[in-house]
Amino acid sequence: MILRAVIGVAITVIILAFAGKRLWFLISLARSGKPAVGRLVDPTARVGAEATEVLGQRKLLKWTVPGLAHVFAFWGFLVLGLTILESFGALFVSDFGVPIVGGWPIIGFLEDLFGILVLVGIAIFAFLRATNNPAKMGRDSRFFGSHTQGAWLILFMIFLVVATLFLYRGAQSALGNLPFESGAFFSDWLGSLMSGLSETALLWIETIGIWLQIAVVLIFLVLVLNSKHLHIGAAPVNVYTSRRPNALGPLLPIYYQGEPVNFEDPPDDAIFGKGHIADFTWKNYVDFMACTECGRCQSQCPAWNTGKPLSPKLMIMNLRDTMFTQAPYLLAANGGHPGLGEMHEEALAAVTAEVRAEVERPFIGPREDSEHATDDGYTFDGHRTTGAELPIIDQDALWSCTTCGACVNQCPVDIEHIDHFVDMRRNQVMIATEFPSELNGMFKNLENKGNPWGMNASDRNAWIAEVDFDVRVFGMEGEETIPDDVDYLFWVGCAGAFEDRAKRTTKAVAELLHIAGVNFMGAGRGRDLHRRPGTARR
Repeated sequence: MILRAVIGVAITVIILAFAGKRLWFLISLARSGKPAVGRLVDPTARVGAEATEVLGQRKLLKWTVPGLAHVFAFWGFLVLGLTILESFGALFVSDFGVPIVGGWPIIGFLEDLFGILVLVGIAIFAFLRATNNPAKMGRDSRFFGSHTQGAWLILFMIFLVVATLFLYRGAQSALGNLPFESGAFFSDWLGSLMSGLSETALLWIETIGIWLQIAVVLIFLVLVLNSKHLHIGAAPVNVYTSRRPNALGPLLPIYYQGEPVNFEDPPDDAIFGKGHIADFTWKNYVDFMACTECGRCQSQCPAWNTGKPLSPKLMIMNLRDTMFTQAPYLLAANGGHPGLGEMHEEALAAVTAEVRAEVERPFIGPREDSEHATDDGYTFDGHRTTGAELPIIDQDALWSCTTCGACVNQCPVDIEHIDHFVDMRRNQVMIATEFPSELNGMFKNLENKGNPWGMNASDRNAWIAEVDFDVRVFGMEGEETIPDDVDYLFWVGCAGAFEDRAKRTTKAVAELLHIAGVNFMGAGRGRDLHRRPGTARR
């Protein structure tokens, strides 16, 4: 027992030292981000999100088969956390059980059951990855661009966790050292297979199995902290700090010192949007760390599915890779990056030449002639091919986003893709004045006429004259509030008011409301509704 304990403790201390160092680096990196506003308010709603999305796996179960596989793996590791405690305890006490519940037969049963379910889960994951192989399917695979080799390594490590667990538990059962009198059905069955071995052989199998179990679990921890499987720890934090009630509401304002910027008199040093990785907030950094590379967002993205270079997944991966590449600068600046094209000179002087080159690299720009430009610079197996001479973010990919929200809706870890994309666009428009030439006319029309088509605002309600029934218009008779006899206010957007095809839809909806006997009013002139910022967003 002394040899078992000494070697087990040595393995634990050595590997935990590496894990602890990496964990501290990740926490420090996240804390180096700019302040984020309102991410801890309403704790009741946030705890509810943890219960439904993390413990309940609600968003993952939108896709039944992979969702169930993840439930098996996730809940399996929660339950198997008890077995990890048991393995450490067995270094010192041969029949160690978790205090209070350690001898309950139901605990032994659940540990064995979920150990098997984890194996079922990884078998399903392996099947899904084999049948959605990006090397064969290319862009049609939702795993295109994901780190496929790393995923297979993690699946193998999960298998080893369960295999080493049952190896030493089988020997424990044969020796009579299991803390449960019954319940551990699979461990007892393995023990029956080993019953013909000598006590010495069983003791060595048990001891080696415990060492292997501890080593595999801790090595798995180190791999998680250094790979995309960092989401195991980052996802619960990301869900708790996500936008509530959801991230598909109004766009976030531009903040300055915790308050929305007053654009009538903006501060001289306010940063408009995101023009460098150091401009992102700590919550944005957690977003990047939480990405699982599952490709659900990519599979639903209309830009990606119509051959454009934008993949929400690859964009987040690009930002994450940039964050890690420039981490020495981010940590040295510790949130002090000035922005507006300026650098934190002391932090810049503290990093290597290689890191400095990455920090000073253009953040957003054209990459149309680069390798794999149509795939946002990524190979099928997750390798970035964009050299240091090219911008980090491809402007064609950035401006391909329709802000439809499919990526945010699908993301199982509540990454806020649209907020990141729009913030980078804001910087391009308001600071860099770099945007697609097609937007010049639209911006001019919005500025002069308040709508993308450059039509006179007085013609906004011209469609009303084209229907054969009366439509009341809010504000035309001086109303300040909607009258009590009005059920609905029919707000017609710029397209519905000015574009011929959309006008037909507007008139058809109004006609249906009229036939149904619904009392409604049109949103009229004088309310400045045509200048809503959503027009420019879309």
